[in-house]
Amino acid sequence: MKKILISTGGSGGHVVPALNFYNHLKENFEVKIYTDKRGSKFIPKEINKTIFEVKQVPEKKYLLPLKIIFLFFAFIKSIYHLAHNKFDIILSTGGYMSLPIALAARIFNKKIFLFEPNSVLGRSNKLLLSFSYKVFCYDKNLKGFNQRYLDKIIEIEPILNKCFYFQNKNDVDKQVLKILIVGGSQASLFLSKNIKNELIELSSKYKIRVSQQLSKGFNKNEFKEEYKQKNVENNLFYFEENYLCKNYNYDIAISRSGASSLAELAHLNIPFIAIPFPFATDNHQFFNAKRYDDLNCCWILEEKKFNSGDICKLINQIMVNKKEYLEKKSNLKKITEGNTWENINKKITKYFDEN
Repeated sequence: MKKILISTGGSGGHVVPALNFYNHLKENFEVKIYTDKRGSKFIPKEINKTIFEVKQVPEKKYLLPLKIIFLFFAFIKSIYHLAHNKFDIILSTGGYMSLPIALAARIFNKKIFLFEPNSVLGRSNKLLLSFSYKVFCYDKNLKGFNQRYLDKIIEIEPILNKCFYFQNKNDVDKQVLKILIVGGSQASLFLSKNIKNELIELSSKYKIRVSQQLSKGFNKNEFKEEYKQKNVENNLFYFEENYLCKNYNYDIAISRSGASSLAELAHLNIPFIAIPFPFATDNHQFFNAKRYDDLNCCWILEEKKFNSGDICKLINQIMVNKKEYLEKKSNLKKITEGNTWENINKKITKYFDEN
């Protein structure tokens, strides 16, 4: 049985796909996940994992020499790990700590797969591209991708937690507008600060039900009290892994634009207003959202151009002219139809089965 090491960074955007790959591969291969302390909190205790810490350095030019030194020591540590733990294949889902492991795998002449869920090729993946075997991605027109390596691209449907494939697609409730606000694993300070008053204003025109993810540090009771005073039915929560597996009956979402978050909303046919995080590396969240916008599946509001009242105004337009909303909902259904666990599993395992 082949042994596969999945190397993943510490954010939910890296770890969630790593876990989904793990679940696709575990029946046919011996699989182990390497992550750092941040990433370990997203991984269930029963899953075979190793904590592999790589000291991070802020992205400052004057700290570049220090960053190179830390990466060098992590590279030496990676060589030691791979020498004492035999793996046939390395799969990197990106992140700072994946770079030294993949570089060490190159020395041992291991087959290296990369995974890029965003519409912009990540910096670690860009460095590893030349000696990787294949690159799994959702968007074959990756920005920043060297055209010499087009033959390495494997375009796949988004890989989601298995629970998503057994949910009923939601239907529009004509009586109540159900709104979801999510910010991903890192939550969103901007959404926590700016959306509540917009929704309260909207509630003066329409009957709405709000489910809102808050950033740590925001008091749920204070939010609840304000919503209660305006008779806004609400459910407030902090980050919950696979929240949409259990709570998926929404008419519209307001979301940051992490690849996994948008893929989950798309799979559940929930049209969304994307507000990309403007400081994401290489502005990749904007391009994640633009991919869906180009397919007429969502709306985009840019944070730097955001004005108070924009959300309320846009949702009011949607309620007045539901034709556009229904078109986006229909388009989401078209691009996700046929995305079953079994189909994706066959596609993925085929490449790992190759000699």
